[in-house]
Amino acid sequence: MNGVPKIPLSEYFYDLPDHRIAHFPMNPRDHSKLLVFSEGQITDAQFFNLANYIHPDCTIVANNTKVIPARMWFVSSRNQKIQVFILKPIAADWSVCEVMVGNRKKFKEDDILRIENDNLFLEVKWVNRDTNFVKFETNASTVIEAIEHFGLVPLPPYIERDVESSDKDSYQAIFAEKEGAVAAPTASLHFTDELKTRIESKGCRFDEVTLHISAGTFKPVTAEFSNEHEMHAERFEVDVDFIDRLLDEHKGVLAIGTTATRVLESLYYLGEKALYGDLSECFVAAGDAYSDRYGKITMRESLIALREYAIKQGGVVRGETQIFIVPGFEFRLVQWMITNFHQPKSTLLMLISAFIGEGWKDVYGHAIEGDYRFLSYGDGSLLTCKKNLLY
Repeated sequence: MNGVPKIPLSEYFYDLPDHRIAHFPMNPRDHSKLLVFSEGQITDAQFFNLANYIHPDCTIVANNTKVIPARMWFVSSRNQKIQVFILKPIAADWSVCEVMVGNRKKFKEDDILRIENDNLFLEVKWVNRDTNFVKFETNASTVIEAIEHFGLVPLPPYIERDVESSDKDSYQAIFAEKEGAVAAPTASLHFTDELKTRIESKGCRFDEVTLHISAGTFKPVTAEFSNEHEMHAERFEVDVDFIDRLLDEHKGVLAIGTTATRVLESLYYLGEKALYGDLSECFVAAGDAYSDRYGKITMRESLIALREYAIKQGGVVRGETQIFIVPGFEFRLVQWMITNFHQPKSTLLMLISAFIGEGWKDVYGHAIEGDYRFLSYGDGSLLTCKKNLLY
């Protein structure tokens, strides 16, 4: 259908007991368990000892997106409670956003919803009901300030509890900088400033990309085969200085999380598209990695072409990636990945399988037997790509 290999989702099922899903974060956050997988071998460790297991002098890339408190409860003019969940901004100042609306039938075309306290208010009305675009108005300095004031942390649906005030810090990584995500890059949640400093003392350099994680990351895969699944697209951003640093990189790249991985591996296709004149819109489609048109140049050639494109764009590449990483995908940049343990039959588990091969079954079997905690607030792993990218 879309060029993505046809792989049965049934091959990515494992039994995840409910009690293994972490409903609360570890405190301190770097005291989570760490499973290290390299060359078929599994080692049990603690996340605060991560520096002992990473390659000296490598580049470590984090996603610096910042989670917005995207879930808000408004009251209609008819005194009905209506939930509005922000998906992404349409206007740069967040005054117009795409949303999901709970109790949608009661949010009429001409209605104005309102929430207020502490001398602040936020109102919302339809811009276009068909596209789910709404307009926000507030007496706060900015719409984002009002969202931060009124919104609730958008915990994943599998965390079956009420949001607590502590989640505002716990569900935000130390790298968080640019507002736009409705889910955290959860592999980053294990990091503390102290751990980051210890890792830097080994000669490793931290760098950042931006990918605003959308609600689509929690969309269940209901298709029987991978090529029938509609992969979600997410907004990303990288600058020319980051591309320059990648061009100077010789010690390998470690991605913190699947989101940073998706951006990094998208860069190859963006650069090749720039070289071929295919970037009329800055977009990586789900099937680009499996197309006969792409995959014909080196990573370095691609980055050089992307650098030239970035300069023409004012020094920053902004776009969307729908990249779908499944077995058969050829990794070109990420040698190591830090990631949590993902849901059965999920696109993220397929990504892990593409990265380490059939070893994912041993990793997940070991984690289940070893009392690891799963999903967003769960434990972490350090995985080595099955392909050696260190030349």
